[in-house]
Amino acid sequence: MGTSFLFPFPLILLITLNIFTLTSSATLTTDQDALLAFKNATIDTNGVLSSNWLANTSVCDWAGVSCGIKHHRVTALNLSNLALHGNLIPHLGDLTFLQSLDISSNNFTGVLPTELSKLRRLKHVNAASNNFSGEVPRGILANMSVLEEINLRFNKLSGELPSDICNNTPKLKRLYLKDNQIYGKIPTSIYKCSEMEELSLSGNQFNGNIPTEIGNLSMLTLLSLHHNDLQGNIPSSIFNISSLEFINLEGNSLSGSIPTNLDNLLNLQVLFLNDNNLTGA
Repeated sequence: MGTSFLFPFPLILLITLNIFTLTSSATLTTDQDALLAFKNATIDTNGVLSSNWLANTSVCDWAGVSCGIKHHRVTALNLSNLALHGNLIPHLGDLTFLQSLDISSNNFTGVLPTELSKLRRLKHVNAASNNFSGEVPRGILANMSVLEEINLRFNKLSGELPSDICNNTPKLKRLYLKDNQIYGKIPTSIYKCSEMEELSLSGNQFNGNIPTEIGNLSMLTLLSLHHNDLQGNIPSSIFNISSLEFINLEGNSLSGSIPTNLDNLLNLQVLFLNDNNLTGA
């Protein structure tokens, strides 16, 4: 016959509360540790982090940090234009509740850590106007299911875009990669970002044809592909996107005639096609 043990209710309640407290503290500590590691690895020219990010104060009260009400975890990090220098460390991947990351207009260098792709709640990434190099981590462009905007323009990023871009980022609305050193073909899978509104790939080294699949982006308002090495005809499918307001394809090696279905672009305000080898009016 087995032996059973009965614990008094107050003891069970105390054990439960202790477990909850330990779990909650551990997650808050994870966020704090990640940000303190970031602070220690960053040259803080203006002293914003060194004077404000203190271990004896709540991480949710730190400059540039926002926390969610429900879980009391870091949900947004806005450190734009603070004259910060250094490399991004992998610890940022521990901010698992992060929804918005803005580190634009600083002087960060090195590569974007692959650990950023662990941030599955991330909706907005702005790392524009830095000196990042290397490839865009594949996981950021291919595996983040709620990502809505990624802004990496004005950096020194290189390599090719992953061929499966947009396969698992169906919510992506704005992709800004202007003025980098990215090369290769524009992936045909771009059409899988069916909610795309603004696509800016200008000032890179993209070659080959403009994918006809771009014509499937029915919500697109801005298409900027200027100053690359794109060739071939302009796909007529692009001129079926009635929502388009801005098109810039200048400074490429496009040839053939200008599509005749311009009349479909009822909302078009700006169209640049100069510095190509196009014919027609």
